[in-house]
This record gives sequence, C-alpha cells and structure tokens, in this order.
Amino acid sequence: MKSKIILGSANFDQKYGIKKNLIKKNQIEKLLSIAFKNKIKRIDTSPDYNKSEKIIGLLNNNRFKIISKIPKKPKKISKENISKWVMENVMNSLSILKIKKLECLLLQDANSLLGKNGKEIYRSIKNIKSRNLTTKIGISIYDFKTLDKILKNFKFDLIQIPFNIFDQRLITEGWLKNLKKKKIEVHARSIFLQGTLLLKKNELPKNLKKFGKHWSIWENWIKKNKLNPLQACLLFVLNQREIDGIVLGCDNINQFNQVLKVKKNNFIMPKFNITNSQLLDPRKWSN
Repeated sequence: MKSKIILGSANFDQKYGIKKNLIKKNQIEKLLSIAFKNKIKRIDTSPDYNKSEKIIGLLNNNRFKIISKIPKKPKKISKENISKWVMENVMNSLSILKIKKLECLLLQDANSLLGKNGKEIYRSIKNIKSRNLTTKIGISIYDFKTLDKILKNFKFDLIQIPFNIFDQRLITEGWLKNLKKKKIEVHARSIFLQGTLLLKKNELPKNLKKFGKHWSIWENWIKKNKLNPLQACLLFVLNQREIDGIVLGCDNINQFNQVLKVKKNNFIMPKFNITNSQLLDPRKWSN
C-alpha cells in the first residue's frame, strides 16, 4: 500500500484546500523523515506551489524521486520561443530541487495541447525526456473530454487524474481500463476532494451546501461500515489495483500517521454517479 503513496506538496508552507491548511517548514522536515522511513519514495510538486520546490530542494537529500510540472504557458508566447520556455522552466525546477533528473514531468495545463501551438509544446516536452532530464512525461487533467482528444493526438507515459468516492468517472466511464490497455501509468489525485470528503455535511462551505444530499449518503455509509472518512477515502482508491500511484496531501503529521495506519479492507462502496463539474472540479467552487 505505502509504495503507491506519492506525497503531495501543495500545502508546503502555503495555504491550500478547503480548510486552507498549511504545513510549516519545521513540520515538513519531520513529515519527509516519516515518509522515507515508511518507504514512500515520491513527492509531487510544481513551480506554482509557492516555495514547495525550494523547501523540497533543501530537505530532500536525494531520498525521494520528484514529479514536477510545466506551468500554464504565457498567453503571448510565440511558437519559436516555446521550446526555450519549456527548457528554462525545467532547468529552473531542477536547480531549485537540487536534482539532475525528474521522475516525471507533467504538463499542468493539458488544454494547451489542443491550442494552435499544441504540437510544439508536445515536441518540447518530448525533448526534455530525450535529453534525459526526466524519466517520464505526462499530463495532469481535470476534464475527461479533454483527455480523450489529447490521447488521439499525443502519447504520454503517465496521466495524473482526479479520483475519489464522489468522482468515480475514471471507473464508470471505462477510462482506467482504457489507459491500462495503452500501458499508461495512472496516478490518482484529489482523493479527499480537496479535503471536503473529510468534512461533515454541516461543515461544508456555503457554495457546496447545495450538494449536501451526497454528504448525507456518504455519512450514513461511513457510520454503517464503522470507518472514518480518511480510511474510507484511502481504501476506496487502494482497492483499485490498476491505479499505480496516489498523490496524497495531508494537513499535519498526525493525519499523515493516520494514513500510514490504514490497512487494506475490501468493501462495496455505493456508486455516486456524480458528473456535475460544479462539485467535482474545485476550480469552479467559487463560481
């Protein structure tokens, strides 16, 4: 189980998620030590996560493999400068992280591949791999329609994808089987739906209260099966054997220790056939 966990770093010394929690630098050092002792070998980060790459660079000491990202491309960048822009971003991340090679380079804005310079962006990312600056290349996606279009035109080693008890599209729409047939590595992220699945119905922010009926079903199921929300969320993803990695952020050391204590348990999870992007896509919560 632990070998699948990839430590998420979006809240390293910056507020993130529904609770706006952050892990301070002195706690991050302890967190990394606990992760390493428990044979967790990968960290997911991004230049967009404020000081995350810098903190990892200072504390890693070559213990972890790093997955990082190419941020959203500037609006006015010309086709001729895309390759240079990609290379500069990667070299800057490698320098800050104090490593020579990434485990995987993800394109954070997958939609850019469908724009007029998409082929140039893809060539530039492939060039990073051919120059041995990353082992794998991939994309981080929110929208499965976008993924369908991308895979018809481009080939990637790894897809990072939202998957949780409410967002079961990866299974219900047949995407997991499809990706494995294509021999693409699948990493699940947002397994707590940015922390909302760890909240009680009455703790939901105003803009999510209209979806309270789903939390009622969720809370009743947890109570019936004598689990806590964290256990259930993690076990749900772990029970999908074909998922290769789980990007998992935590609010504090205590929560991370709870994750490490979760033991495999087979159960039948109710099918939440939720497709409403207003709930499933955190980018739309403020609308």
